[in-house]
Amino acid sequence: MEFVPTPEQRSVIYDSIDDGRSALVIAGPGTGKSRTAIEAARRKIAAHAGDSREQVLFLSFSNAAIQRLVAAAGLVLSKDERGRLRFRTYHSLAADILRAYGRFCGLPPKVRVADKLEEKLLALERNWSTDDLAVEKTLYGLARDEGILTFDVLIPLATALLGGCPTLASIIRRRHPLIIADEFQDTSAGQWGLLRAVGADSQVLAFGDPNQIIYSSMHAATSARLDEFARWKSVEPTLFSEINFRCGTASILTFAQCLLEGRKIAPGKHAGLQIVDAKYRNQLRAYLALIWKSIYTKVGPNQTVAFLAPSNDLVEQITVELRNPPKLSPIRFPVFAQMSRDEASCDAVVLALAALRDLAVNHIESNTKRAAIALLAMNSMWNRRFKIGTTALTTMAGILDAARKGDGSPLASLLASLETGMTPATHIPLLLGAIGGRKEFEKAVSRINAHGRLSLEVVPPADRQLSLFDSCRTSRVPKGLDGYDAWAGKTHVLTYHKAKGREFDYVVMIVEPRCEHTKQPLDEKRRLYYVCATRAKKWLGVIHFGKDRGPVLGAVV
Repeated sequence: MEFVPTPEQRSVIYDSIDDGRSALVIAGPGTGKSRTAIEAARRKIAAHAGDSREQVLFLSFSNAAIQRLVAAAGLVLSKDERGRLRFRTYHSLAADILRAYGRFCGLPPKVRVADKLEEKLLALERNWSTDDLAVEKTLYGLARDEGILTFDVLIPLATALLGGCPTLASIIRRRHPLIIADEFQDTSAGQWGLLRAVGADSQVLAFGDPNQIIYSSMHAATSARLDEFARWKSVEPTLFSEINFRCGTASILTFAQCLLEGRKIAPGKHAGLQIVDAKYRNQLRAYLALIWKSIYTKVGPNQTVAFLAPSNDLVEQITVELRNPPKLSPIRFPVFAQMSRDEASCDAVVLALAALRDLAVNHIESNTKRAAIALLAMNSMWNRRFKIGTTALTTMAGILDAARKGDGSPLASLLASLETGMTPATHIPLLLGAIGGRKEFEKAVSRINAHGRLSLEVVPPADRQLSLFDSCRTSRVPKGLDGYDAWAGKTHVLTYHKAKGREFDYVVMIVEPRCEHTKQPLDEKRRLYYVCATRAKKWLGVIHFGKDRGPVLGAVV
């Protein structure tokens, strides 16, 4: 479909770009922010066609939003034009700057990024203090002395480098004559500082929506940031019209606005909108499976469907039950649904298995400690409430020491199996079975099982100078620089928060008060519900459970 911009969009694409003026665009979901940004980038690239070194920099908060922009770019931009676009999160931009110029702020010539898994491994290996100030001091010392950059220091160091070296900052700014900040309302104080350092002399287009500032704790600061941007670039906000290019169903848009404003929608039938006041929580899977079947029977398979839930626990439960119908369920057909996965957490499982393989082959004390560290790091990645420390490490090392001596435990059996080799597809289930009986691992094992196969069959080739654990660890690419993953597929289960920046043909919101944060302010809930409702392109369903009716979710259907 040919893109016909509105007058407000034309003012950004043509007037702002041609005049070299920055712009602050305030626009709601589905009003064409992404397409406008792409067209503005295209016009800028055409105006600077003679200098291939200049690039348009897209900044966003997550890989999901970036992939959405990349997909849009693929529809309207040529191969040459796409080569002039640079999609980055704030963390990945900071990492790029420090890799290229970190030596100018006292970093070693070669630096590497340590993701959250690597940070946990380092904390256990080096017995870091749990005091916040001590950890912060340690992280900056780690960057200065060893060139290891954790996520917490990336943006502050890059911002400080640009602030202390005007010549370098000027070089980087000339490389990016246009910077586009997507989802600007979600920028943190640190990200805002980095944007100001990189874009001081550049044209900056910021796209945001105050109604999508989810967290109440951030609302005042991020709302003020919109005003700060207007003063920074001396611009007046550009307000897009309420024309919605994503959703043409009026009832969905009306309902979303009612959620935001705390109003009741008018009674009666609303095309494209269905609200179910559910009485029995143990029938959630049946509701979702029947909705899924109805969509694919009536409309066809080429539709995207999203089930949105308020918590990770509920997301995992729904995914497992959709894929594996309970034996007593009257709705027996399986629904293969995908949920987002933390790739660093998946890597933690392989590293733990590799460390156990090293211990099985060579029963030495250092391998015992390393296996204990890897297991505790894995547990902490999958269960954020699990506290790692010296006591837990000593206990785990003792358990492994007994297992390697053949105490008849499931861990001893796993070590015996690993002596002949390691195959993740075979040994990950054995690992989960070996540790699943221990209380401290129950939550992690449950979550790993909910994700199904982790696609971790590939193990790096053996290096005679390195243990298998070290080979796997050194071959890892740091995860999380691009935010959470915007995976492909037709049926998705994800949290309210992970739905942000996405869109689907059919959306089902599961409203379960007992799975929501008890201290979540009402205005925050309204904005979160508004974000969820506006993800729908064709149809929106809401399954609402009251506070006091029916058994707790989790019973068989």
